Amino acid sequence: MSNSLMVGYLESWASPGITFTQAVRNGYDAIVMAFGSIEGSQVSIYRGSFVPSGSNIKQDISDAKVAGAKQILCSFGGGNNTYEPGDTSPTDLAESIVLFLQTYGFTGVDFDLEIDTSAEHLDELCAAIKKKDSSLIITAAPQINQDSHDSNLLLVSTATAQIYQQALSNKRFDYLFVQGYNNPWPKLNGLGETDVGFISESFKNLKLSVPAETLIAIGEPATKISAGTSIFTVDDVPADIYQQIADQYASIKSDPQFGGAMVWNINQDADNGDQFVKHVGAVVKGS
Repeated sequence: MSNSLMVGYLESWASPGITFTQAVRNGYDAIVMAFGSIEGSQVSIYRGSFVPSGSNIKQDISDAKVAGAKQILCSFGGGNNTYEPGDTSPTDLAESIVLFLQTYGFTGVDFDLEIDTSAEHLDELCAAIKKKDSSLIITAAPQINQDSHDSNLLLVSTATAQIYQQALSNKRFDYLFVQGYNNPWPKLNGLGETDVGFISESFKNLKLSVPAETLIAIGEPATKISAGTSIFTVDDVPADIYQQIADQYASIKSDPQFGGAMVWNINQDADNGDQFVKHVGAVVKGS
């Protein structure tokens, strides 16, 4: 079975929203719930529930696996920051996270941190999660930055905060779901996040610094409303933009470090006729 994933983030708060099972039927084989919540040692679902499946979240996750989901992850962080461990030890927090994941049937955890926090704590937390349950996968969704326009890309949580680096160097992450959007600064060979060619350029550049054991999935927004800066926030968006996106992933899919593609988010893709997953999913699943 291919390790490449067609990854989509799924809103926990949307009403009626999209269930995990519906997301699989739409074409996603890796669904990331946005978001779970960490407050000290307490782990829960953001705002108390995954609205689309109501009280049937365990059954929904189980049904999604039967329907073909390879991974169903719970993400912590995001723009509203649901990651607030305080002074909770990595070991204690890992125990709470693993219990939460196992209770609902999640297959792993995603860190979509957009704050400047302790790199050491995150590294130790990831190690403790793996020690507690080695079957769980651990992923991260870093943003991209640069020291200068002629330098290699940096993976950051916000601005220049490289809080993922210690865990990345210690090979804690199975996948990186890299946010190739929301930042107008990075440039590679004259291409930035508003250029579709940045998908393949960023992948090739990140391979220089990401351990070979960690698979890389470059992420893009589903539509213009999904991100502040992206391939959709230009004056003239090509009529075949989704095919161009798919072609970019096709150009790198044979690389051993290709982890698939990520989109923010499944809900907005569905509102747009599932154009992202229809085009890109065929490439990823064909890899």
